[in-house]
Amino acid sequence: MPKRLEISHEAIKDLEEIWDYIAADNPNRADQFIDEIYKKCREIARLDGVGRRRDELIPGLLSIPFRKKYLVFFLRTVKRVQIVRILHGAREIGGIFEA
Repeated sequence: MPKRLEISHEAIKDLEEIWDYIAADNPNRADQFIDEIYKKCREIARLDGVGRRRDELIPGLLSIPFRKKYLVFFLRTVKRVQIVRILHGAREIGGIFEA
């Protein structure tokens, strides 16, 4: 059974930054890319047991790759999945979660 999907304000900001970056070259591709990320988030909410544990960042945090370059970070409870951040894998991930 799918869980309720929530997207944090930080993850929405991440999506806006990703869109801006891609749209500088191709706004249509940026729209498609963001649609694909949302599809991945809905898939995460539907599937139990997916994701790599990232307790070193936040207890209970999980991540799953998207398109080889991005990571979707999320928390899962019995009733919901919260998308916490969506980050490029080349970023200093640990520093972002410390802030």
